Amino acid sequence: MKMKKILSITTLCFTLVVTSCNWDDFGDMNVNPNATTIPTTSTLLTNSMLSAGGAILASQGALYAQHLSNKQYTSADNYQTINFSTDGWYNGPLMDLQKIIELNTLTPEVTIVNGDVQNQIAVAKILMCYYYLHMTDRWGDLPYSEALQGVDGLLLPKFDTQESIYNGCFETLKAAAAAINTAVPNSNLKGDIIMGGNMSRWVKFANTIRLNAALRLSKRNPTKAATEFASAFSDGVIALDNTENIRYAYLNVQTYENPYYNSFVTQGRADWVLADPLMNLMQLDTYTSPHLSFYSATHPYKTATGKLNVVADPRLPVYANPIENTTNTFIGMPYGLSEANAGSISAAQVSFLGNAFRQRNTGADIFTSAQVAFVLAEGRLNGWINSAPLTAQQYYEAGIQASLNQHGVGSGFANYITNTEVAYNPARAQEQIVTQKWIALFPNGYEAWAEWRRTGFPSLAPGDNALTPNRLIPRRQAYGTAEANANTANHAAALQNQGFTADDLTGRVWWDAN
Repeated sequence: MKMKKILSITTLCFTLVVTSCNWDDFGDMNVNPNATTIPTTSTLLTNSMLSAGGAILASQGALYAQHLSNKQYTSADNYQTINFSTDGWYNGPLMDLQKIIELNTLTPEVTIVNGDVQNQIAVAKILMCYYYLHMTDRWGDLPYSEALQGVDGLLLPKFDTQESIYNGCFETLKAAAAAINTAVPNSNLKGDIIMGGNMSRWVKFANTIRLNAALRLSKRNPTKAATEFASAFSDGVIALDNTENIRYAYLNVQTYENPYYNSFVTQGRADWVLADPLMNLMQLDTYTSPHLSFYSATHPYKTATGKLNVVADPRLPVYANPIENTTNTFIGMPYGLSEANAGSISAAQVSFLGNAFRQRNTGADIFTSAQVAFVLAEGRLNGWINSAPLTAQQYYEAGIQASLNQHGVGSGFANYITNTEVAYNPARAQEQIVTQKWIALFPNGYEAWAEWRRTGFPSLAPGDNALTPNRLIPRRQAYGTAEANANTANHAAALQNQGFTADDLTGRVWWDAN
């Protein structure tokens, strides 16, 4: 949209000033400034995929989910930033993908050199749905049916409801998967840096997106959720043995390096530490933070009991580094401290993000076997796939095993599953499934935050210094200020249609039913 192109430069400059400690809103910080401006479809496809890593590893998402805390600059932990721009998504990956569709539709005799025309269109539509669903889960209603119509199209698009975006993506994903020609060689699709042109994997990616999206509707529309869930499962999702995990790969070059590496090494800012909520669950209530004095008297961690340094979850030494001068002592950072209080805790007293997650070429997991196994466990629990080969308990245990295997600690499964907090309990099945998914999703914060909003699991408390009007954990993100100023009438209508009295962090998106 032309309007968004004009606004995005101003919005970007402003956001880089006020949120310089986080990467979040513009697809990905690692965009090659020397990339060609000639709109070849292979280049457009590659450029559109650069945003996938930023969506997964967005630091604000990891803070909302309480996977991580800031060691120094804690304003983001306390929800200081209210407005988050969508401009980078529309003017970046979504516009690239729309152009791929247009070029393959209008000049297929030219674009065919970059791959089967129908496959190019299908892949573009699948990625568009992935991004749209990610975005609507953050903001709620968004421009969709009138978006991306170019210079001659609508400059002030209406906001479609989240329900209609979900319904549109369900249908688009089904049609795109059905249109894919899996017989072509992998090398046929140029510019595919995620799947390497493997069209069978693109079919499974489309179905896996549908499966995950269907579960998101479990509170709002369980009938629709059940139908879409069963359909996606029947059509085939990624395998549960980590052989088909969908991952965005970072590279050993500065332009395309992992953002946590960029923070810790390139910028020299050691700021990301495991948050107490994750540390507490990974040590399975055997952990007592030595920093309890920073919590209010009513905070749930004030009543924590037990002993320190018992590593119950074999993933913990992967997720976190031990504190300085130790080999197996792991301590979390209190979540939501003021910067003054955070400054009184030394770097030697907390466990920073594990080295495995901040190598220069550490990838970002878009979908993993563990995540899908937990999704299937909940679907089986809900009675949506009663003919599935595994029970809810078996999918749950398969999810734990897949996550441990993914991080190279699979041998610890036998001991881990015997813990009373982990061993499957039918009376607490959903809580256990979603809690284990929350752990396995680390550090995919926006996805973990969405699941917490949908289910309330695990039990998370806002920081004592939360700046939201209700002093609670955010339920959505507010639209960018440029959108409100330029598309004023449609922005106001979107707020009214969603029942929001203000464009802030407190309103609930459509599927986040009370």
